[in-house]
Amino acid sequence: MMSPAGFDLAWTQYQEYLVTNLNQMTYGTPDDSSTVKNLAIKYARDAHKASLFNYASMAYNNHFMFSTLTSNPTPPSSALESHILGSDFSSLASLRETFIATADSMFGPGYTWLIKRNPSQKFSILNTYLAGSPFPGAHYRRQPIDVATLPSSSVPGYSTALAELLGRGRTGNMAAGAMGPHAESGDIAPGGVHLDVLMCVNTWQHCWLMDWGIGGKRGYLEAWWDSINWDVVEGNAGLGNRAVRVKQN
Repeated sequence: MMSPAGFDLAWTQYQEYLVTNLNQMTYGTPDDSSTVKNLAIKYARDAHKASLFNYASMAYNNHFMFSTLTSNPTPPSSALESHILGSDFSSLASLRETFIATADSMFGPGYTWLIKRNPSQKFSILNTYLAGSPFPGAHYRRQPIDVATLPSSSVPGYSTALAELLGRGRTGNMAAGAMGPHAESGDIAPGGVHLDVLMCVNTWQHCWLMDWGIGGKRGYLEAWWDSINWDVVEGNAGLGNRAVRVKQN
């Protein structure tokens, strides 16, 4: 999948770069001991902390991809394959082709994820661009104008729309309080769903250009698929007995 030099660039050097900058931005602050996932969610809506969000989200995403790789892959278990079949994929081969095609078609850098939607428990494929986060708590960041990198005061109608949105959870049948029908939604953005992330692939060019060259993205993706640690993926999905789960914070 990666040469030693490619691995050093994509993992060792890049992760160190992300974490070093993140540590410098949080040292001596109340966020000093926060997890990168919590930082990404916390600052997804703060235009003045856009850099902190980007470093935290990228650090989480990059670490998560490498945590699901192995140099000695084994086939997925029958339990995992059965769950794939129950998630609108006709086979493991169908999931592979759909996943790789989805990642290959991304016009720009980001990540392609396999997620488990809750409470349906079905698997789905999700793209996030640049430093985007798969977690619904960070999805407020999606705006026609990105308010994580532009002050909200410069976005026409932003304040009115936000006030309307926040008011929906406090009136009438839209109650989202402790007793409302959406009591468990918490800080999930409109349209968001509870989910678990199972695996992802990094499509930023620094991950594949050195080893695979211009036009080599699909080859990189196919090699990535052949390096997946299915035991970890199964653990992230909460399935089987052999599973090893990656901490998702």
